[in-house]
Amino acid sequence: MGLIDLKTDLKSLRYGNDRVYGGNSGQPYVTNNIPDDLSPYIGTTDYLLRGGIRVVRDSAADVERLAKMFKDVKSPNGIFFTTKQQLLSATAVRTQASGILNEGIYSPLNTLAQAGVIAFGTHLNKQGVNPFADTGVNAKGPGLYYSIVTPNQEPEENRLFSLAQGATTSTSKRLNGILLTPPGGVNVLSYSGGPNSDRGVGTTTIQYSSTSKTFITSAPAAVDYRGSVAESPAYAYSSELIATPYITVNPDNSILEGSATRKGSYASPKIQDFRVRLRTDLRDNRTELEEAMQSGAAALSVSYSTKNVDIRTNQGQPGQRQDKNYKSYSKGVTTPGGAPIYGVSGSIEGLGGFANPGLDFINSTPIYRSEEVNTDSKLNDLCKFTIAIIDNDSPNYSTFMHFRAFLGPISDAYSADWASFRYLGRGENFYTYNGFTRQISLSWTVAAQSKQELLPMYKKLNYLASSTAPNYSPQGYMRGNLAQITVGDYIVNQPGIITGLTYDLQEDSPWEIGIGADPQGLPDNTTAQVPHIIRVQGFNFIPIQQFIPSKQTLTFNNDDGTGFTNGYGIQRFISLKGNDSYGPIVTANS
Repeated sequence: MGLIDLKTDLKSLRYGNDRVYGGNSGQPYVTNNIPDDLSPYIGTTDYLLRGGIRVVRDSAADVERLAKMFKDVKSPNGIFFTTKQQLLSATAVRTQASGILNEGIYSPLNTLAQAGVIAFGTHLNKQGVNPFADTGVNAKGPGLYYSIVTPNQEPEENRLFSLAQGATTSTSKRLNGILLTPPGGVNVLSYSGGPNSDRGVGTTTIQYSSTSKTFITSAPAAVDYRGSVAESPAYAYSSELIATPYITVNPDNSILEGSATRKGSYASPKIQDFRVRLRTDLRDNRTELEEAMQSGAAALSVSYSTKNVDIRTNQGQPGQRQDKNYKSYSKGVTTPGGAPIYGVSGSIEGLGGFANPGLDFINSTPIYRSEEVNTDSKLNDLCKFTIAIIDNDSPNYSTFMHFRAFLGPISDAYSADWASFRYLGRGENFYTYNGFTRQISLSWTVAAQSKQELLPMYKKLNYLASSTAPNYSPQGYMRGNLAQITVGDYIVNQPGIITGLTYDLQEDSPWEIGIGADPQGLPDNTTAQVPHIIRVQGFNFIPIQQFIPSKQTLTFNNDDGTGFTNGYGIQRFISLKGNDSYGPIVTANS
């Protein structure tokens, strides 16, 4: 081998004289003697510290090596590295919190400091004079983001406000080196350096998509502190709490009055139906309107503002703060003045009003006893979902529970029992029909959206669970409980028996911990420490059909019993109640 042939022990090699004509580069910057044994390498595994117990010495060597590179006058590497960092900073995007360069001045001292602490998992600032300075979004101090873009910033100091103002008045404004909307220009803003510059030299500009600037001449509607949409002056900003109208677009374009905005309130308007405006534009030309409606471009629909899902299903709009105050959960939802917002509700025919309904009307509806289910729209979700337990002593009466239709998987299983047998001398099976069974499995989620509905929700769940336990007659005999369920028009008032159910308390559900409004956090005896969400799984129900289970009797439009069907029998395993296309019911005597 070559090294052996040179008769060297590898320790006689010398650094230096590594340049043309015998010059010395002075590199490598840090040298160590080659050890005679392995002792220097013991303890270098990643135990306690990455790199082992020698990591502190290695970090010090890194600092020494980098320091020599930065001050090396024989090599331009240190100068080139520093220059490139300054140019990279200049090509970054400029913000209102930028320094002299867009990302700040680079100092080699920051790299040296980082090399000294990287083994300990510490991360310092690469840019800026002080590598240890706090420069996060919440850091306070001159030139920092929190001090420049403040939570209570005046409108003229907000960049978006100045952009809109400049687009309409052609007035320019400069915010920390960013020129916003110069008069008569085509640029939204411009600043030195940035992504559009050449290695940090030049200017970055963002241009308007249209020289007319008409696309931002009007600002979006403001929203008040309670959540109502407000028709505001330009730029959607009000200096004090003032009364302003708020807009609700109905199909007839009517506007409702009355709300307020406060200083610094911004938001987007409620969802509005663009088809209302389209139908209005076509109203003068009946032919065009009819064609547009037939094509679906301007189809008639319920009002988004008065017939939306939240209103139709009485969900209470938990995200809408209009006329609601959520400041103290322990007190429940109140008006902005602090008075209870619930406690009086519209009465339901046959049941009367509720003393303390929650935000979700269906969730907070108590259990009630009646001869038939109440069909008031307030009690029904988009899909009707009701469970009733039939009174064993008075079967004309049932105890009803209404649930919000947060339905999960549903299965409806039908099975026919065929017994097999064989004749002597025959290899195949023969079958005789023995019977029919049907089982329905449901799952759904029950979730409380406010404090007031939590206990009514659990009272219904408690009663439902008790229906799997026996009921005792006045004479002491044990009896099972019959039930009726309704799920949309698929299952309507279907009697049967509940064979099991499971309440699944999953980890993704928050718990009500029952702490009151008392400053010392005393227990709140108006609620309970239970999950806000319960998933009902494995609800197994065996229907008791209200007809003799048999193949459905059909009639056909030809006298000889051929052709299309024109009548369906009473054997309707899937209810489809109220659907006229099912045709007339055919009875045994028809």
